Amino acid sequence: MKAFYSSLRRELRRIRYEGQSRYLVLTTLGVVFCYVFFLTLMDEGQPQRLPIAIVDQDGSYLSRRLCHEINATQGVRVVAVYGSHTEARQAMQRQEIYAFLEIPEGTYDELLSFTRPHIVLYSNNAYLLSGSLSYRSLATISKLASGAVEREVLRKKGYGERQIMGLIQPIELDTHLISNPTANYQPYVLTTMLPGMLGLSVLLLTVYMVGKERKSGTMPEWLGQSPYAALLGKMAPYTLCFSLLGVVGNMVLFGWCHFELHGSFGLVVVFTLLLVLAMQSTGVFLAGMIPEPHLATCFAAIYGTLAFTMAGFSYPVTSMPPALQALSQLFPLRHYYKAVSGVSLFGCGMDICWVQVCGLLLFLIAGVIGLWRLVSDVRIKK
Repeated sequence: MKAFYSSLRRELRRIRYEGQSRYLVLTTLGVVFCYVFFLTLMDEGQPQRLPIAIVDQDGSYLSRRLCHEINATQGVRVVAVYGSHTEARQAMQRQEIYAFLEIPEGTYDELLSFTRPHIVLYSNNAYLLSGSLSYRSLATISKLASGAVEREVLRKKGYGERQIMGLIQPIELDTHLISNPTANYQPYVLTTMLPGMLGLSVLLLTVYMVGKERKSGTMPEWLGQSPYAALLGKMAPYTLCFSLLGVVGNMVLFGWCHFELHGSFGLVVVFTLLLVLAMQSTGVFLAGMIPEPHLATCFAAIYGTLAFTMAGFSYPVTSMPPALQALSQLFPLRHYYKAVSGVSLFGCGMDICWVQVCGLLLFLIAGVIGLWRLVSDVRIKK
């Protein structure tokens, strides 16, 4: 315990007097900025009133009614009505609209003559989210318009409402979005992205602090005769700071923002603490295995950024090649994502999430290996 307190006092003194506090403050403010930025950016849950256009070459009652129905939807907003395909394409290239619906000339006449008119939908999927949402809204309205026209035709033929609905929609779908009935993107994205930003900050700061000891030649003074106690003492202030930051962040997400939480908030806190410890251990491992501090920091940045993809919340891990599925287990954020999503969305307890807890605890072994490497370097230099 004496070595632990000695290392702790040494680190607190370095934070206060040797300018290391600015790194802690910058990483802390960076995490806070990410929370404020993404919570503000996604305040509506998902993008609303995306700008689109209509190419109305028909100029009929049908085209005007279709334009009115599209503009009444929540997801998109008609900002312009063009007379030609070229004008709409140029507006899309200027990034003024994300999609446009083209109604060819003679559409209404073809409809009255019982032929099959065609309307064309164009969407810009260079912007994945806005393009896909615009396409979905326009495709839904187009199908509803087709059904409305068919219903009017069947009414003229003398069919009853029950028969009409049986012909238009033989099978009625009753859709339920589990734990997220409004299709809010915030619980899907932010419950993992924001803790991931926290973990990335922990990783980079740990690699930098350990690498700075190596670069300044103070490794023997720091590690002394009790390397494990020295490491725990050095990491303790940062562990406390980032753990409190993670707990407060989860309180904001599941409390103030009212994200779905069907399980125990205490388990979420436990997983957050384990994530901080796992990222610190990974940072010690990288700093110990890569002698050059700048190279270790660069590798940590790549590793931490890649974790957002390998975690599986943006692209399912089960759809990845088998080699990448196995590789995803080497990222603490993957285990955190599986654990927190199970607790928050499905109310899972420790009896189910113990596998993820063991996965996060295994990363502590990486920290032991990194410390062993640091001690070996000190002994070699002696």
